[in-house]
Amino acid sequence: MLRPGRDGDNAAAPGNFGNMRRNVVYGPGFVNLDFSVIKDFKFGERFSLQLRGEFFNILNHPNFADPDHDLSDGPTLGLAQFTPDIFASNPVIGSGGSRHVQVGAKIIW
Repeated sequence: MLRPGRDGDNAAAPGNFGNMRRNVVYGPGFVNLDFSVIKDFKFGERFSLQLRGEFFNILNHPNFADPDHDLSDGPTLGLAQFTPDIFASNPVIGSGGSRHVQVGAKIIW
């Protein structure tokens, strides 16, 4: 909760720092559970086949990026509206987005 005149409820002049203390805005928690299953099959002494299934964010728990803290944004101020990967414009598997499943096979000789 912002206190008028004390917690930076007014934007600082352009080119100047404001007087808001550190860590005034707390972001949501981050919960991520990944799971993988790997099975190796041997064919003689030289050849093998590896099958794997990988599940990222298996519980499909929503993880949101930090709330918007730009005072000039108006209606989106204080809203956590993106997942961390989308907010950073980097949709990488396992970085906080929705559930992803990856299946692979590898032949080793």
